[in-house]
Amino acid sequence: MIIEQRLLTPNAWSRPQLKIKEFKAIVIHWTANPNANAKQNWLYFEAKKTGMSSYGSAHYIIGQDGETIQAIPDNEVAYHCGSSQKDPASGQIYTDYARKKFGHFAVHWQTTSPNFCTIGVELCPTDNDGHFTEKTINAAVALCVHLCNKHHLTADDITTHHEIVGWKDCPRLWTKQPELLDAFRASVADALARQGV
Repeated sequence: MIIEQRLLTPNAWSRPQLKIKEFKAIVIHWTANPNANAKQNWLYFEAKKTGMSSYGSAHYIIGQDGETIQAIPDNEVAYHCGSSQKDPASGQIYTDYARKKFGHFAVHWQTTSPNFCTIGVELCPTDNDGHFTEKTINAAVALCVHLCNKHHLTADDITTHHEIVGWKDCPRLWTKQPELLDAFRASVADALARQGV
């Protein structure tokens, strides 16, 4: 697995240089932009240093060819899964799952958020439905195995933006077909098991 480290310029909008408090999960996203590769999505996050279109970033971006860019160090906060909107099912800012999984990190958006205990991974889709190439998925599995080993996480600690906030279809296809998330977790678990982890 090759990871290109291309760190965002420190700024208030996409790389605030706040420190991660704990490692509790890896959050999978989609970029929602099938016409852009990993570098172009990195440039989008980098451009946020001007304050354009508010906050947003992720630790890693994986393109359609499996290219992987690290935009933010693991030990720094990325703005990828915070919310001020209510989850439609629970009526709370975060889902029941998120509040159980992240505890005080998922109570009130004005004081903290799951951004302080998660690593965000953006996947570049091939279409507006949210399909990913085999190379993207394989690279994401390899990255998640690496992150699980590094931060003492398991495949069960892999989640999605949708599972945390409830209102966002991110990644879109996995929101509509949650069995795809289950399959992804199983692939990571199998790879960890082969390593004896």
